Amino acid sequence: MSWRQIAGFASVIVAVLVDLPLITLTARSRWVGMPGIPDAGFSMSRLCFHIVFTFLFIELNRVVKDRVTKDRYGLTDQPHHPRFSVLSWYALNFLLFLLLTGLFAFVLLSWYPERPILVMATSYFRTFFVWVTALLIGNFLNVLQQNRLMQAENQQLKQQSLQAQLDTLRNQLNPHFLFNSLNALSSLIREGEPKSQQYLAKLSQVLRYSLQVQQQSLVSFADELQFTSAFSYLLSIRFGSNLYINNQLPTDAPWKIPPMSLQLLIENAVKHNIVSTSRPLTIQLSADVARGCIIVRNTYQPKLDPSDGMGSGLTNLDGRFHLLTGKSIQILRTDDEFIVHLPIIPAT
Repeated sequence: MSWRQIAGFASVIVAVLVDLPLITLTARSRWVGMPGIPDAGFSMSRLCFHIVFTFLFIELNRVVKDRVTKDRYGLTDQPHHPRFSVLSWYALNFLLFLLLTGLFAFVLLSWYPERPILVMATSYFRTFFVWVTALLIGNFLNVLQQNRLMQAENQQLKQQSLQAQLDTLRNQLNPHFLFNSLNALSSLIREGEPKSQQYLAKLSQVLRYSLQVQQQSLVSFADELQFTSAFSYLLSIRFGSNLYINNQLPTDAPWKIPPMSLQLLIENAVKHNIVSTSRPLTIQLSADVARGCIIVRNTYQPKLDPSDGMGSGLTNLDGRFHLLTGKSIQILRTDDEFIVHLPIIPAT
């Protein structure tokens, strides 16, 4: 229901309530109380006038007031000077009330010239209460409309703030990822591996994906798996049999996921754990649909000299999931394993 429809219904209700005693008296009366016009005609004319009068003042104080008194100060409004003060606006309302009521009473006087005092007194007395009620309703609807506008603006600003935070968190991942990718390429070139062409193709795929998802909050799970597979290949070339990545995630799962989430967890596992011939590192990726989570676990064999920035990647990843889903990632650590649970995000 629109604000104007609400004002229309309110006008009818107010007019009926104000004129109800006269309407009741007219319905019970069998004689003509005022010469020249039946009681029913007098009651209906006053009822119609009060409906129009009420609607006019409700709309006047709901729509026009903000434009002339500048009462609405939304979140995006700029300071400005009002055309009228609030006191001047209500004085103008009062003058308009006197004028319209006087015109209506003048019309009634043309029908009842012998009762001028009665006509004027009853007209102004009843219409005064209608006028005051119309002002209250108009201002009440005005406040409700302002609150709805401010709630909409607040929601819009909240979404913009969340998007800004998300962009910040996502951008914090990219330099870390690029630095490690270039390190891997440098190591491979120095070692003169024969698979360098395939490595470059996979690296190109990885870098292309990282550029494509720069402005995306969520990507399809299938695309993320293809990227993770390419990234895992780069690591397998670099570490050989010292690193084993067992990916058991479903390739056709209808899910969404923040871009490069799985890559971050794999990269963190390699970065913060020993990867050697004597102590190979195993990383396993799986899903527990019943619990609604993606599980990434690795053997826990931390380096004696932890890398700088340890924990910042997980903090950023947790921030992204919290902003997007309202849920946090779960981190479990045992003597033998380090496990991270990522909430599953349905595609719809």
